[in-house]
Amino acid sequence: MKRFFIALTTLTALFISTPFCIPIATAAAPSSLETISLTEPTHQQVDGKFIDDSLATDLLPTGSLGAPIYNVSSGSHIWVIDPALVEEVTAMSNGYSLLNSAKPVGQDAAKSWLSKLKAVTVNDPVYAMAYANPSEYWVNRLSPHDKSYVLAVAQSRLAALLGRPVLEANEYRSNNNFYVKQADIDSLLYDSKIFELTAAYIDPKSIDTYRLDLIKVLNPGLTATVREYLINDLTNAAIAQNQLIHLSPGKFTVTSTRQKLPITLSNGFPTAVNVELLIDASNARVSVPVSVREELPAKSKIQILLPIHVYSSGSSTLNVQITTLSGHRFGDLVVYPLTLSIISPVATWITTGAAILLFFAATIQSIRRMRRRVK
Repeated sequence: MKRFFIALTTLTALFISTPFCIPIATAAAPSSLETISLTEPTHQQVDGKFIDDSLATDLLPTGSLGAPIYNVSSGSHIWVIDPALVEEVTAMSNGYSLLNSAKPVGQDAAKSWLSKLKAVTVNDPVYAMAYANPSEYWVNRLSPHDKSYVLAVAQSRLAALLGRPVLEANEYRSNNNFYVKQADIDSLLYDSKIFELTAAYIDPKSIDTYRLDLIKVLNPGLTATVREYLINDLTNAAIAQNQLIHLSPGKFTVTSTRQKLPITLSNGFPTAVNVELLIDASNARVSVPVSVREELPAKSKIQILLPIHVYSSGSSTLNVQITTLSGHRFGDLVVYPLTLSIISPVATWITTGAAILLFFAATIQSIRRMRRRVK
């Protein structure tokens, strides 16, 4: 008995001395409780604008998203909530704009819905749904490296939005193999590659935005038309991202055999980037360096002087492409037209010699005239 009390005292002391924290629970809630799921396909573009205002109606007490929380029965429930939905409603509650420039009407409904959601779930177990509720089939096919991330980020984001611990999403709710056009698949793969390659140069918050917006289009509840529109929006964003480093167009007239051409480069990223210019002349009238390396400061526009050697008059072009040091292309290939107005050394000597002879001939003729006048 004495040993029992000593052990009990030791365990009590350990418990008291251990810092107390609220863990994000992982144990399953009682299966007898009613489960209420809240999710909705995305209504936002990459830039945050809403493509329609249908959420304003859905969030009302009689709407598809409002009824489950305004008319919830008494007692405990299990809540399974998509954090992407809560993020979009939060954006609405802070004021939002519509793609068609119409006046949005859902701000108050969004505020009320968020307040009610927190109130009715405060004492219930809440599970995070896989972010944006995508099809597991399409995540595996198009973004397998993000499969675990989509579950993990859902938990952290929903916990932050609700201001309380939530249970982790441990599975996808859908494995729907819905139809996606090959052109759209190619676009998504291109967009993903561009966002990945430019991730080192952008705000870390933007990395998650692009990464998760690629996941949003994989929600099986999206119509084919809306999905295609959102994929096009992502592609436009990827192209714009890739154009943040670019060359300014121009054309040059070259009047000497050796000259330096001013080429303007712009960097729209918030970080400095080391780049390489790949240069190619269209013919043998000129020679240029095969490549030039340069460091572009953050948010800058700089001018470099590109040395050129001209061998004959005529016309030519320079094809210039910006790449990273690892070979990723930024911006478009720019073609610089060249007008070459060069006089060769031989022609220069002949012209100069002729001018000297003409000068002497004119001088002699003038002297002779003066002598005749004197006589």
